[in-house]
Amino acid sequence: MGRPATPLRSTLLSLLLPGLLSACFQQPAPSSPAADPASPPPTAAPAPREPLQSLGTVDLTFTGLGNAGETLRVTTPGLRSSALVDQGSIQLQPLSNGTFTTGRRGVDGVRYLYATFLVRNATQAGAAYGTPRRNLTLVAVSTPTTAADTPYSRVQKFDGTDAAAGIAATITPTAALQFDRQTERPALIPGAEDLQVFTENEVAPLTGAGVTRAFPFGFVVRHRTATGNRDLPANPAPGTFDGTVTVALKLPLQANPADDPFTFNMSFAVVDDPVTRVTESPEEQSLGNVQARAASLGGAQVALLCGSAVTAPGSLFIGSATTAGAPGAARAAHIGGDLALNTVPSAYAATGNVNLNVNAALGLGRFYAAYPAAPGGANATLAFTGSGTARSGSLNVAPNGAFAFTSRAGDGAPPVTDTLNYTVSDGRGCTSPTQGVPVNVSGRVWFARNTAATGDGRQDTPFPTLQAAQTASAAGDTLYLYRGDGTTTGQNQGLTLKAGQTLVGEGAPLTVNGAAILPAGQPSTFEHTAGTGLTLATNNTVRGVNIRGAAGGVSGTNFGTFTAELGAVQASAGPALNLSGGTLTGSATRLDAQTTTGNGVNLLGLGGSFTVLGSGSPGSGGTLQATGPLGTGLNLQPDNLDFTLSLNRMTFQNSASGLLLATQGADTGRVTLTVQDSAFSNNSANSIQINPGGSGSSTYTVRNNTFTHTGAGGGVYYSGTSRTGTPTDQGTITGNTFNLSPGGNANAITVDQVGAGAARFAITANTVTGYGVYGISVGAKEGGGGRLDAVVTNNAVSSPPGPVSSPNLDGINVTVGTATGQNSALCLRMTGNTSVSPDPGFAGIVLRQRTGTTFTIEGVPTGATNAQVQTAVQASNAPSTVRIRTGAELTPVTGTCTGPT
Repeated sequence: MGRPATPLRSTLLSLLLPGLLSACFQQPAPSSPAADPASPPPTAAPAPREPLQSLGTVDLTFTGLGNAGETLRVTTPGLRSSALVDQGSIQLQPLSNGTFTTGRRGVDGVRYLYATFLVRNATQAGAAYGTPRRNLTLVAVSTPTTAADTPYSRVQKFDGTDAAAGIAATITPTAALQFDRQTERPALIPGAEDLQVFTENEVAPLTGAGVTRAFPFGFVVRHRTATGNRDLPANPAPGTFDGTVTVALKLPLQANPADDPFTFNMSFAVVDDPVTRVTESPEEQSLGNVQARAASLGGAQVALLCGSAVTAPGSLFIGSATTAGAPGAARAAHIGGDLALNTVPSAYAATGNVNLNVNAALGLGRFYAAYPAAPGGANATLAFTGSGTARSGSLNVAPNGAFAFTSRAGDGAPPVTDTLNYTVSDGRGCTSPTQGVPVNVSGRVWFARNTAATGDGRQDTPFPTLQAAQTASAAGDTLYLYRGDGTTTGQNQGLTLKAGQTLVGEGAPLTVNGAAILPAGQPSTFEHTAGTGLTLATNNTVRGVNIRGAAGGVSGTNFGTFTAELGAVQASAGPALNLSGGTLTGSATRLDAQTTTGNGVNLLGLGGSFTVLGSGSPGSGGTLQATGPLGTGLNLQPDNLDFTLSLNRMTFQNSASGLLLATQGADTGRVTLTVQDSAFSNNSANSIQINPGGSGSSTYTVRNNTFTHTGAGGGVYYSGTSRTGTPTDQGTITGNTFNLSPGGNANAITVDQVGAGAARFAITANTVTGYGVYGISVGAKEGGGGRLDAVVTNNAVSSPPGPVSSPNLDGINVTVGTATGQNSALCLRMTGNTSVSPDPGFAGIVLRQRTGTTFTIEGVPTGATNAQVQTAVQASNAPSTVRIRTGAELTPVTGTCTGPT
């Protein structure tokens, strides 16, 4: 028969200090309980918590155990750490205590003890605090004076000598128990089930400030009369004790009564806990009803240990709690089984319809620890089993905790939280009830593949057509097009995007929410056999696809921002790109529009930056051919925006103008244009025609291109007209080859500043082997204060004779002014050119100046005569021939020209 409980006699009240918690005490703002995540039944995900913060430490001394005639006494000796300062503590009043024993000494005998105190939210002197407390908890801790890795110190026998060294580790916590004389077994003390267990991660922040190790167990203060909460209100009236707490322990009985501990200290950290939780102790698994206790607190979280039969939604399976031993190491003692939840599982993040594959290192196993059944033994073997998700998503859990998850089709817009349902076991008879890990599903991708028979649009079950994916989608979604069989079968109706949508093909990696989903491969292709391949909405992104269309490739008006990483864009009877009003950012591998009667590409009123890449070989950037009488291969009008365009390895042929850039007098837009490694052939007007007006200063680079014409067309033509403000354009025309028809009526290169404004051009290292009027012509014309700085160096200009009716003229023409009285200015740096006219009546270089203009020639002194100018220029450009046009004497001035930067 066990020894009955002994109530604390009134004479012992004086032995108990009125303040249980002499502690380093702060007054934090009251914290609110964490909200449960919005996951539907059957399993709610565990609530996240704010880190526990210690309010101080406290010791309890238990005396009077195991000796006849002695009565259990509990005192609080106060602070022991010099690092802690008593700032008021908590007012405590003893209420009751008790102890009894069961079992056989040295076999299964156990001594149970408990001590219950009233708690007032006030200093130990009685001054009420103005800060409320919530879930005030005593968490067991070790300090520099406790037995190693235990919360116990001064474990002594009745005779005052130290008890055996290992006894401290055998003291374990329990719910408050009393001896039931009818059953002759321990029974719960109703309302005193204050044992609380935590994960190791939850108590880890308590280490420091005199605490060497925090243990994942303690005892929580409850409200004395209000069973629906554990709050201790601020400013309690004198003598009003709103809380109670019961500390309960059990100790093995030693074989020799003299070896039993008679006295010991236990150390605690005191914390406010933002999470309302109840713990089912091992004793309560068979004696109590933890779910009823949780319900009385408004649905508190239920912490379970191995052996529990509770399967309630919202429970948190902790498995076991270490009661002695270092964290993360083999345990000296514990309650529960051989596995423990180290940290409350944090939420995973997923994208709707996309597979989330999580390896073992990052899977469910990282939240748990496996321990040996006894010190020195083998660790338990954790095994996980999945049981679906709360929202009927797809879940496959591997035994090692790795898992694959795909949301229910369509989840993610708006964001939702799903829950992974799983169980964990230790291989030694402990299996958890179904647990839940939240998965925040945000954003959505719809998948399509033309080889799919049917599907719901998820990654492994795609729709068979892009149109089906678009029908299911909403604004802001992502569409992913698998390459399928490489054809456009099933993908030939084109696509009209919705606002904010992204389209990704296999030619680009699929990355969503910062996670890499699929790598890049060969581009996917879709088309519209009767219309435009792709029509934009607003703020769209398109990557990794080839696009074809009969009426056009890509079309959009007032489309916001279009981010493009395109493959080949082709149009059979319309423009490859037809974009106006927006910001274009990105690139295309090639652009093709070969039979359009309008323009091959229209870029109107755009900001941003766009590049046609080509694949490295000539012509790989595509072919633009506008067959109409006024058609332009590429039509660029920036209007009032700034735009950068780079064209590489393209072919511009058989159009009126290969490339036309024009701004109007009121425009403020600026262009940075680069055309390189491209071919221009048989464009009837000019291959590149730049007519800047307005006030924007632009930059042009024309490099390493070939210009070939059998008709009358010209090469590069720049004429800055209708300028407003003080713009300065800059251009570089270098390394190009021109072979125009000698019977034509155009120049290979023309750079004219006409009227107001300024331009700085470098025309260098070009080769001209045929032209109709001039090989190179530069001029500052028609007054208005305009100025051209022309650096003309190292060009080779020649041509076979033209028809008698249209003889060749001079090779390089320099003109300042078109009529007397104009105030235009030209600065010329001309060196290293080779130019000889095929017509004996003309020269390789011809100079002309009108009265009233300013003509600066580097290397020629102010006031030089025509003969001196002719000699100087010819010497700098030998063996070129030089002549001065008749009509006026040159009046050169000395100066230095400014080339483009």
